[in-house]
Amino acid sequence: MTKKRTIFILLIGIIVCLGLSGCKSKEEGETSAPQIKKIPVAVEAVAKETLEKTIPLGGLLKAQEEVFFAAKNPVLKIIEVPVKVGVPVSNGTPLVLFDARELDLQLEQAALAYERNQQLYEVGAVSKFQLEQSETVLENLQLQKENCALSSTINGIVASVSAVEGQLAGGAPLVSVVDIDRLELELQVGEAYITKLKKGTQMEISVPAAAEEPFQGVITTIPPQIDLRTKAYPVILSLANPQGILKDGMYGEVRLVTERKENVLVIPQYAVVEFEEKRVVFVVENDTAKMREVELGLTLGDRAEVVKGLREGEMLIVEGQYGVKEGSPVAPVVRGAGK
Repeated sequence: MTKKRTIFILLIGIIVCLGLSGCKSKEEGETSAPQIKKIPVAVEAVAKETLEKTIPLGGLLKAQEEVFFAAKNPVLKIIEVPVKVGVPVSNGTPLVLFDARELDLQLEQAALAYERNQQLYEVGAVSKFQLEQSETVLENLQLQKENCALSSTINGIVASVSAVEGQLAGGAPLVSVVDIDRLELELQVGEAYITKLKKGTQMEISVPAAAEEPFQGVITTIPPQIDLRTKAYPVILSLANPQGILKDGMYGEVRLVTERKENVLVIPQYAVVEFEEKRVVFVVENDTAKMREVELGLTLGDRAEVVKGLREGEMLIVEGQYGVKEGSPVAPVVRGAGK
């Protein structure tokens, strides 16, 4: 009886040990089971945009009208210069005054001679020819008197003054006046792009020295032949300057559109990965990375047109694409969603 009892106790002990061992193995198995780790990635929806490829064309602004004023009689002496550079003037404003004292004496004598000849002609003492001669002398002196004041013939701003009081007038220009209410911008356009321009087309003109915002200009001249000196076509744009902030000689620039794609799929170029000599991207479907081979078209900076391989609305991986592969589990975060 004692022997049987001992055997029974041993059997119970063996069963308990086996049970504990099984539980421990089960717990270890549950602990060591691999957990699926998702790779964090940033995504954005594939959308359609417009891409424009442009080239810069620049030149110097020029007043549409500039007049240089010189004395008609180079031996006249300058006695006064009432204007300075930058002063606005209007049509008829005196720019330079000349010494007319000697001319005034001659004019006074000629006027008296003409009056006397008129009286003598009425009584038949002089001929009509003599009367007309005296009248011609008077008119010539009156014209010379008018030339003793050099006046502006346009509305504008004094651009240069070379006249000096006390010196003779000479034959060179003494004053120049520019009208900057409207300015011109001349662009040298190559033959590859001249057909993309049309007369009357409005274009934005950037003038960094005047303002951050662009000005509106319009194409007024497209020459029919190339300039043999520059090997380009001198295209002229005209722009208004009502506030006068633009100045003659300032640098202006336009962006000429050479290629335009509208309503096309566009993605960041950095989202594209080179894989086995192919261009691929990764999209997210059900928290899984899917590789897509793509064909690109027009590329501008970091933006690229997708010709084939993607659909609008698909969630494209734009950050973390180098750490995933086909079928990788991912944890996508929409770019900008947290801002």
